[in-house]
Amino acid sequence: MNINLEKYPLDEEMLAYMEKCEAHYPANNGKLNLEDNRRLYLAMSQVFEATIPAGITISDQQVAGRNGAIPTRTYNCSGNNSDVTIMYMHGGGFVVGNLDSHHSVCAEIADKTGYRVVAVDYRLAPEHPHPAAFEDCLDVFLAIDQGSTILCGDSAGATLTGSLCVAQQGTDRQPIAQVLIYPWLGGELHQLESYSTNFDAPGLTVEDIEDYRKLRSAGMPSDNDPIYYPLALADFSGMPPCLAIAAEFDPLRDDAVDYVERLEAARVEATCHVEKGLVHGYLRARHSSSKAAESFSRICQGLRAFGAKHPSQRCIGV
Repeated sequence: MNINLEKYPLDEEMLAYMEKCEAHYPANNGKLNLEDNRRLYLAMSQVFEATIPAGITISDQQVAGRNGAIPTRTYNCSGNNSDVTIMYMHGGGFVVGNLDSHHSVCAEIADKTGYRVVAVDYRLAPEHPHPAAFEDCLDVFLAIDQGSTILCGDSAGATLTGSLCVAQQGTDRQPIAQVLIYPWLGGELHQLESYSTNFDAPGLTVEDIEDYRKLRSAGMPSDNDPIYYPLALADFSGMPPCLAIAAEFDPLRDDAVDYVERLEAARVEATCHVEKGLVHGYLRARHSSSKAAESFSRICQGLRAFGAKHPSQRCIGV
């Protein structure tokens, strides 16, 4: 593990987390062949899997989409009397990840919020380049939404969260809120500072981003398409309220900051937290890092607060 600790002063908990990650999933993973990349990513994810909280029931379903059946997984907590649903989209650069890679994350979100969580197993690139993942997630949203859906995702899943909000802008089928966790929104188009200051950050580098960008778009990124990069959107008015969470030591850090600033300029309720001392992908460290645990609690509190504001909310309390 080669980390410049003067530039990226990680604490002992985060250093131990990074060492554990790299023991199972090497740096420059975007250059691995596809089979190895997915296998090693899932193996690394399983190392950090936590015990599913008591009272959580889990079931798998399929949603009929325009391109075929889309696997989903639903997490319910006992005592839930709410009509709020959190639709969760996993990270992985649009290339790796599935329902299993973020299994306990979704279960714990359901436990800590008291809301139903529906995770989406969208199609992955490069076999299914953009807009395949977006189309799958939109089809699931339209199938499950009853007017009380919060969209949430990490990394590529946060990209999809923003993309769905863009797609539904001005329609009568909008999410009630959006929660983006270290999102990839197209900050490189605007030469945001974090792409230069954090270009070699532990956990994710600018080179990694470019590798996954090429795979996502089959080599032809749609830079001016806000469905591809939500920061390309010209008018942010009427978008859902937003909580965006960024990691301090992440090239994508300023994507979240810029996105929230644009929402606020359009008079949309929006908040951004830049989590000090954390790196991209830190959700996996929520049981080993006090900083990651605090951030995960903040995320769950934000999700619960958005649901509590919804007029149809009937949650008794968990």
